Amino acid sequence: MPWRISLLFLTIIFSNVGSTLSDDEEFGGLTRVCYGNTSSTNNSTSLDFQDNVYSLLFLLVAESSSWHPTLSFFNTSVGRVSDRAYGSYLCRGDLSAKQCHNCLVNLTKFMMDQEDDNSECIGFGGLIRCMVQYADRSKFKVYEEGLVFTYQAIGKNMTNYEQYNETLSNSMQGIVKEAGYGNWTKANFATRTVEVTGSHEKIYTLVQCRPDISPVNCGKCLGELYSYIPDCCSGSSGGVLVHANCLMKYNNESFYGKANRSFRPHYFQLTFLLLLTIFFKFM
Repeated sequence: MPWRISLLFLTIIFSNVGSTLSDDEEFGGLTRVCYGNTSSTNNSTSLDFQDNVYSLLFLLVAESSSWHPTLSFFNTSVGRVSDRAYGSYLCRGDLSAKQCHNCLVNLTKFMMDQEDDNSECIGFGGLIRCMVQYADRSKFKVYEEGLVFTYQAIGKNMTNYEQYNETLSNSMQGIVKEAGYGNWTKANFATRTVEVTGSHEKIYTLVQCRPDISPVNCGKCLGELYSYIPDCCSGSSGGVLVHANCLMKYNNESFYGKANRSFRPHYFQLTFLLLLTIFFKFM
């Protein structure tokens, strides 16, 4: 629909996004995985739901442009009960507000361009900076086993993989245990650096859960991802694994940093964009 293109174009302009990801090119390829129910595209309820999805994606981007200093997660819904779209974004806890916003602009644009009538979709970057999800029901805050959407090896092949794997296993098991007890320094997000047994090589690990799931379920989710490491990443220095409720990444090169939350809200732009949403919705 033309209003969708116009809306996205104006979102990018008024969000002051210059060269997205210019300060960090690690984002990787964009991916969207859809599942759940499908319905005929000429069905009025389906069409209303898809329109609500577009409005929802726009609102997620608009919200990220006015980040609260500690916010890396936001969820909301759009529409009537019969065709309501529920969704959320999750940004990695070490990203700045600007990095999060730029990531979401890229990802939501990509998702808007992939038209279909699936009721549930998740989008993310290949090396995981942000995730966006939507569905026709409020479901994401409940941990569901089996919703592992990607797992891939990264980095180089290891010659000392036996020692490397032992160190990695001990580190990941410790993080999963901490997640289950909810005793991380920063809620739902943790990083850890460990030295490989018998060498000076280091492993950098990062894990994160959606903040709306319990610590117990966070531990279960990360434990599920951990169980995929032998199949996905054996022999490699790193891996990226994504579940609907959590994510995990590790490598022998540092890839995370301390977030800088100096991004100021643009209240005029946010108000203007929200008015545009209403205008184009009822054209």
